[in-house]
Amino acid sequence: MNRPFQRLAAVLLCTSFAGLRLSALAQGQLNPPGAPAPTFKTLTQVEPRYPISDFQTNLTLPGSYYLVTNLFSGANANDAINIRTNVHDITIDLNGFSIISTNPAGGASPVGVRISQGTNIVIRNGQFLGFDRGIRAEGAFYGVVVENVHVANCRRAGIEADGVPGSPEQSSITIRNCVVEGVDGTGEGASVACDGIVALSCTAVIDNCVVRDITAVGTGSSSCINASSPTNTFVNNNFLSTADVGLKMSGGGTRVYYRNNLTAGCATPFSGTGGVDRGGNF
Repeated sequence: MNRPFQRLAAVLLCTSFAGLRLSALAQGQLNPPGAPAPTFKTLTQVEPRYPISDFQTNLTLPGSYYLVTNLFSGANANDAINIRTNVHDITIDLNGFSIISTNPAGGASPVGVRISQGTNIVIRNGQFLGFDRGIRAEGAFYGVVVENVHVANCRRAGIEADGVPGSPEQSSITIRNCVVEGVDGTGEGASVACDGIVALSCTAVIDNCVVRDITAVGTGSSSCINASSPTNTFVNNNFLSTADVGLKMSGGGTRVYYRNNLTAGCATPFSGTGGVDRGGNF
């Protein structure tokens, strides 16, 4: 190759490198103008929730609540959690924790969670131990749901729904995927009736629950499920064992349908009037 062409090639090569260098230097400021801001929502923003850490807590405002520890009664003979008159739209997530009463039998009658005429109340995911009743809804409550709860070693009933006498349609409850066991009236009196789950003067659905080891005292009777004067009530897919009666229906309730309930160790598996046997009950 002659010298003029060599000089031309060298000039073109230098020009190319210069262009690349200028292009590399023209990319703008590399340092960000400030610290990066979060672009996600916090858990509180997604679902605002309020902690419960004290035995004897009164809930008076709608919202989502959750336990942050086990709750022990000590010498406190009051209810653990109260939802008082006409409060609505409350969810209590027990968060796997337990609410425990250590008060002896025969004295006060504390309840784990008492619902007085509340609407749209949900209780889930935890344990109740040692109360007179683990959960009790009373009066004109509506839209109460109890699910994935374990109630043990209570003295009168595990879960009780006590509606308005003569107007069962005013009160409604759904109880599902729960275990109630070890209800024992010993120490409560000479004759004490005991029940695992009670649906009294209300509309109820009781589904897929295990209820066992219910012990009355004296002339009192025991039942795993007691449906007394309810209406439009469904009792399905439950496992009932070791009580005087598996499913007891009484008080002239109407339209109580029961299906696929299994009993063992119950002297009378199914008793009473007002119920419609839909099959699969043994």
